[in-house]
Parts: sequence; C-alpha cells; structure tokens
Amino acid sequence: MATNNDKIQFRGEAEKEASHVVDDLRLGGINISELARRGLQEKLREVLSEEEKITLHQQYKEGELPEEVAEILLGDAIKEIEREREAFEEATELDTAGVFQE
Repeated sequence: MATNNDKIQFRGEAEKEASHVVDDLRLGGINISELARRGLQEKLREVLSEEEKITLHQQYKEGELPEEVAEILLGDAIKEIEREREAFEEATELDTAGVFQE
C-alpha cells in the first residue's frame, strides 16, 4: 500500500531525454515535475471505469476519500455525478399517481 512518503519512479530514459530537448527549446525551460504530475492525473482519470468513478464519488461523499484525492481522481466528474444523482433523486420523488390509464 502506498504511503505519503512513497516516490513514484519509473525507468524513462527516452522520456527524460525528450523532456530535456523541450526544456532547451523553451525560454525559461519547463517544469518537468508539474508535467509529470498533470500527466499522472490525466492517466489516473483515463483508466477509471464509470463504475469505479461512482464508487470513488460515494467514498468521497461519505468522508472516506479526502477531497484533494477525489479531485485528482475525478476532476469535473465530481460535479457531473452530483448532478446526475440529484436528477435521479428528483425523478424518484415524482408523483406517478394517475400516470397509467386503467
């Protein structure tokens, strides 16, 4: 299980060289750490299924998942899931009496 002190490392010789090439092209360079952080966030979001997103959102709503972690994993999906849940709850509360003909 990962802890707060764990480093994320991988062997990326070509990626490291590519980042240095781009760094040299740009005036002021690039922030490689920020690029890596954003890239990891994007990939984490991409690999989650819809079911996993809903599960994570539920854990977030129940306080089992910290807000910053939920934001990393779900991003804008947090608001989308909340809108869908609210719409579903409103639909289930509608009075259906008299909707069907006898």
